[in-house]
Amino acid sequence: MTQNAILRMFEYNEWAWQRVFPSLAALSDEEYFAERPFFWHSIHGLAVHSYGADWIWLQRCRGVSPSALPAQESVTDLADLRRQWDPVRAELREYVATLTDEQLASDIIYRDTAGKPYAFNLGDLLRHVTNHATEHRSQMTPTLFQLGHPTEQLDYLYFARRPA
Repeated sequence: MTQNAILRMFEYNEWAWQRVFPSLAALSDEEYFAERPFFWHSIHGLAVHSYGADWIWLQRCRGVSPSALPAQESVTDLADLRRQWDPVRAELREYVATLTDEQLASDIIYRDTAGKPYAFNLGDLLRHVTNHATEHRSQMTPTLFQLGHPTEQLDYLYFARRPA
């Protein structure tokens, strides 16, 4: 993975989130917090998990191994989530922009939340961060559509193509 390629993936990731956030903001509190058949129990839980994943991987890239993700209860609503998450996404993009191809080919060592040590190739880790976000956006968007708050098309094609 080259620095240009991973930076492009993070640009796409931000582009896609910016198309989901308005649909999330259009939800009523009842819709946003309602129990759903997601692993994270609600759209709020799924969004907080997505934020937490970005946060914990950024910490691990910086050499810090937190023992837990941010708790769902530590984020009161979508506005609070955005206050906490927007700077993390910006820091991730800034971090990626500073990396060299050599650094992307190297491993980082971190401990998972249970304290078990792992090595992870940095390029693979950053691919995971963007892929993880895509997974959770694609869990949210059918529900948003069913609730009458569809998003724009999020496929990478719509991000990357341009008129000839």
